[in-house]
Amino acid sequence: MSYLGIEGLHAFVTGAAGGIGSAIVNELLGETLQVPTREHFGPINILAANAGITNESEHPNIWEMPVETWDNVYRVNVRGTFLTIKHFLLSAKQSQEMLGQELDNLAIVVTGSECGKFGQAGHSEYASGKAGLQYGLVMTVKNEMVRLNAKGRINAVAPGWVNTSLIGDRLDDPHEMYIEAQGTVPLRKIAQPKDVAKMVAFLASHEAAGHTSGQCMSVDGGMEGRIVWKEEEITENKGTAQSTTSSAPSLPMQISKPKVKMPIKIALSIDFDAVSGWLGTGCHPDNNMSDFSAGYFSANVGVYRLLKVFQKLGIADKTTWCIPGHSMETFPKQTKAIVDSGCEIALHGYSHESSSQLSAEQERDVLDKCIALATKLTGKKPVGYRAPLYMLKERTISLLQEKGFLWDSSLSHYDCEPYFLPKDPAPIEPIDFSPSNKASSWMHPSPTFDQLPRSDLVEIPCNWYMEDMTPMQFWPHTDNSVGYVDARLIERMWMDRYHWLREEIEDGRTDMTVFSLVIHPDTSGMAHIVGMIRRFLTWLRNKGDEVEWCTYEEIAKEYRKVKAGE
Repeated sequence: MSYLGIEGLHAFVTGAAGGIGSAIVNELLGETLQVPTREHFGPINILAANAGITNESEHPNIWEMPVETWDNVYRVNVRGTFLTIKHFLLSAKQSQEMLGQELDNLAIVVTGSECGKFGQAGHSEYASGKAGLQYGLVMTVKNEMVRLNAKGRINAVAPGWVNTSLIGDRLDDPHEMYIEAQGTVPLRKIAQPKDVAKMVAFLASHEAAGHTSGQCMSVDGGMEGRIVWKEEEITENKGTAQSTTSSAPSLPMQISKPKVKMPIKIALSIDFDAVSGWLGTGCHPDNNMSDFSAGYFSANVGVYRLLKVFQKLGIADKTTWCIPGHSMETFPKQTKAIVDSGCEIALHGYSHESSSQLSAEQERDVLDKCIALATKLTGKKPVGYRAPLYMLKERTISLLQEKGFLWDSSLSHYDCEPYFLPKDPAPIEPIDFSPSNKASSWMHPSPTFDQLPRSDLVEIPCNWYMEDMTPMQFWPHTDNSVGYVDARLIERMWMDRYHWLREEIEDGRTDMTVFSLVIHPDTSGMAHIVGMIRRFLTWLRNKGDEVEWCTYEEIAKEYRKVKAGE
C-alpha cells in the first residue's frame, strides 16, 4: 500500500479538461485509481469538484458588473458545485444501500481560490462565489455527510495563481507577474497545476488526511494578500488616474512609476455601411432581400450594440464613424445616436461605391453631397474620409486636397504610422505586354513615393488584417468573403499586432505609432462577435498609459503639428 492508500478506488473529477482538472486526473491515475462514472466502474469513493469559470479579459468594478456576468459565474461555480456534490452523495447513498455497508474512503475535495480568502478587485463575482464554496458550503457539508457515512470528509483547496490557459496572457507582463505572483508570495513563483493536484490527492486520502474535514488548504506559495493600488492607478500629483472618485487615499511613500516610452494611439473606426454595402462595391445581379436584411441588421441592432460597448468602456467620444451618405439618409435615428455619442463623423462615399465605378464628375458630386449631409448633421464640415472598400484613384486624393480634408484612411504605404500623401499624385500606368511592344518600353521603375511632392493631407493607414468584415462575415457573391473564421483567431491576431508594436517601441522606435482598427456594425454587431470586440477593447483599455485613445482627427492634427516642428 502507498502512503495515500487509495489504490483501486474510484474517483469522479469535474472540469477534467482544464489545466488543474487534467492534472488531478493524472495524479489520481498515478495512484492507480479509476476515474469513472458509477455505471461503468461501480460505486464512486472520491469527488474532485473542480469545474469553474472566470474571465480574465475584463475586470469591472462591482458598480460596472453586468448582471449576466454575475449570474453566469455563479451558475457554473456555485450552483454547478452544489449539484455535483448533491448527486455524488445521492449516488453514495444508493451504493451503500445496495452494498449494505458504508463506502470506504468517501471524500470530497472542492477547488476554491485564494480570491475567496483575499478577494480580488474586478472579480467580485468570482471571489464571493469561491468564498461561499470553500467556507460556507464545505463547513456545512462536513456536518451533513457524516450522517450518511461516518468517516465521510469534505475539504477544499484554495490555489493562488496557477499557470493555466484560464488566466490567458495576463501574467505575460513582468509587472503584473510581480504584483500578483511574486511580490506577495514568499516562494516568489506561480503554482503549476501539479502542485494543486497533489494537495487534492492528499485530501482525498483517508490514510493521509483521515482526521481532516471542513478545512480549506491554501496552495499559494504563502501568499500574504493582494496589491490594492497598482502603479498605473497612481500619479505624482493627481491622485488616481483611472478612479472615478475625486481623490484617492494618501500613501506613505510615492510609488516610482516606470515611464512608458511612447503610447500607442488606438484609432478605432466604425464603417456604418448597412444597406449601402450591397449597392456599390457589393452590387451583384444575384443580390436579394436576404442580403439586404444584413444591412438592416447593421442599423437596427449592430449600431446600438457597439454604442453600448463604447459607452460602457468610456471610449465613445474617442471613436471615428465613417458613414456613407445613404446610411445617413436611410437611418437618421441611428445616425443621430452615433452623433450624440460624441464621436467624430467622417465620410465613406454615398452608396459605398468605388472610385472606379464613377466618372470624375460623379465622384465630385458624391463628395459634395456627403459633405453637405455630414455638415447638417454635426454642425461642422467633416475633415476625414475613407474610400469604400479602400478603392480610390489618384484623382480622389487630389479631390480631397482640393476640398480641404485633413485626413484619409484608405491606404497602407506604411502600416502603423501616419504620413503625408503626395500632392496631386499621377497614376501608375499599367504595362502593355503586347507582342508589338518592345520590353524596353515598360522596363522602368515606378515613382519613388518618398521623393514625390507632399501635400498636407494626412494618411492614417489601415489594412485588411485590421478589420472584421472580410474574415468574419459571409457575402455570398464576393470571392474573398470568408465569414466563418473563429472570432478568437482574429482577436489573437490583433493582440499579436499590438505586442509587436509595443516591442518595437521598447526597442527604440520613436515615430508616432497608430493601432488602426476598422469594424462594422454588420459584422461586429453580431452576437457571436460583439463579445470578442468588447473583450479585446477592454484588454486594450487595461493597458493603461501604454495606449492613448484618439479620434482620427486628433491623430492627424497632432501629426501635422509634430511635422511642422521638425
